Amino acid sequence: MESDSSARDALRDLETDRAALAGRLAAPPWLHAAFALAAAWYVALPAFGEAVRRPAVWGLAFAVVALLWVHRRVTGIRPRAVGPRAWGVFAVACVAVLVLLVVSLGLAASLSPWWALAPAAVCFGVVWWANVAFERLTRENVRRGN
Repeated sequence: MESDSSARDALRDLETDRAALAGRLAAPPWLHAAFALAAAWYVALPAFGEAVRRPAVWGLAFAVVALLWVHRRVTGIRPRAVGPRAWGVFAVACVAVLVLLVVSLGLAASLSPWWALAPAAVCFGVVWWANVAFERLTRENVRRGN
């Protein structure tokens, strides 16, 4: 009888620890905005000349690596703790950014380079949503103990 009680206590403590850990995984809102801004800037690059695009791509690559490092330091999320649904959101966001880049290239080539800013604005919203959904799904995955 006492072992049942201690087992229930241990399970309750484990649930409490998982809930506390999931609560610590929340990234600050500015980090979501920074990822969204980097993706939007990438999609907006066709609006600018070659002299701006080439260094901007390298700058964006460095910025994304730095943001990923900051995200890991702030949240402590490891890739194996994320879960398949969160990876699905990530994949959808990557495809959306690439599709929006193609639309941006088409608009810049056929109409005016400044039309590339419209898909960039959409990209900002999509990536912000994806970041928030990714975080929420990761927190649920950790809370469930998967």
